[in-house]
Amino acid sequence: MEKEYWLVVISGIFSGFVVFGAGILAELGFSFYQISVLPSLFTIVLLFPFVVFRKECRIRNEMVKLYVFYGLISAFLAFSQWLPIFLGTPISIIVLLLYTQPLWTVILSKFLMKEKLTKLKILSMIIVLLGVVFIVNPLNIQKIGSFTGVILSLLGGFLLSLWVILGRVAGKKEYNPITTKFSNILFYVIFMLIFYPIVSIFIKDASIINLSLNFPIIFWLYFLIFEILAGLIPHISYYIGVKKVTASDAGIILLLEPVSAAILAAIFLGQTIASNVIIGGFLILIANYLAIKERS
Repeated sequence: MEKEYWLVVISGIFSGFVVFGAGILAELGFSFYQISVLPSLFTIVLLFPFVVFRKECRIRNEMVKLYVFYGLISAFLAFSQWLPIFLGTPISIIVLLLYTQPLWTVILSKFLMKEKLTKLKILSMIIVLLGVVFIVNPLNIQKIGSFTGVILSLLGGFLLSLWVILGRVAGKKEYNPITTKFSNILFYVIFMLIFYPIVSIFIKDASIINLSLNFPIIFWLYFLIFEILAGLIPHISYYIGVKKVTASDAGIILLLEPVSAAILAAIFLGQTIASNVIIGGFLILIANYLAIKERS
């Protein structure tokens, strides 16, 4: 298997730290805005020297338009991923709708990236979505919660697909992965801060809009670890990988995330891995194998 596929696999596995880590930070009392913005500051600080002092990492004029749009999509994605939780939408509903991403990615990549839509790719997409259904087990969902939360979660699946595709666009253009990660996060943070006054007008819940820095300094270490595991490693691995891996294949492979999150919860939180999660994880692994096998 080409190393680029392995890098996308690594990205999918480490992406499991996103929900897992954010859940722990939320349990510690941090708000949506604190979790969304503060860890990202470490990426800006850590990668800034590379962007300034390494010629191959510098931002060129022709890159700016793509990166600004990428940052905007990432900001909207953050809202669609996390706000439904605070609106009372069940996690299982959020996950199910968010992980419709491969469906959108396969469709959009055909029209936007001119990627081939093969029978094996369609089969992989169906299997990976079936795997998600098994993991989420929607038959056990008693209520859907906020209708607004459901719409946001469904929109999140579409936006996550755009995130995948825009990363592939940067990869095809041979943009440096460090440049892409730095620029994406820089504009993402800018847009999150621009939206903050608007959001705070309509939402008064401190669990969403609190952006206070009044907490023990040790928590900055937690933010740093979270950003490295859930941001820097998976995203830079992804940006290197999609220089060769198609967006549609990457979208399927990235659904290793819920499998990884379940394993992390079992290891660190002692949560039991139910049989439906095992079956769903197995189906996702099969879909990954088919996506990679087609390329080889």
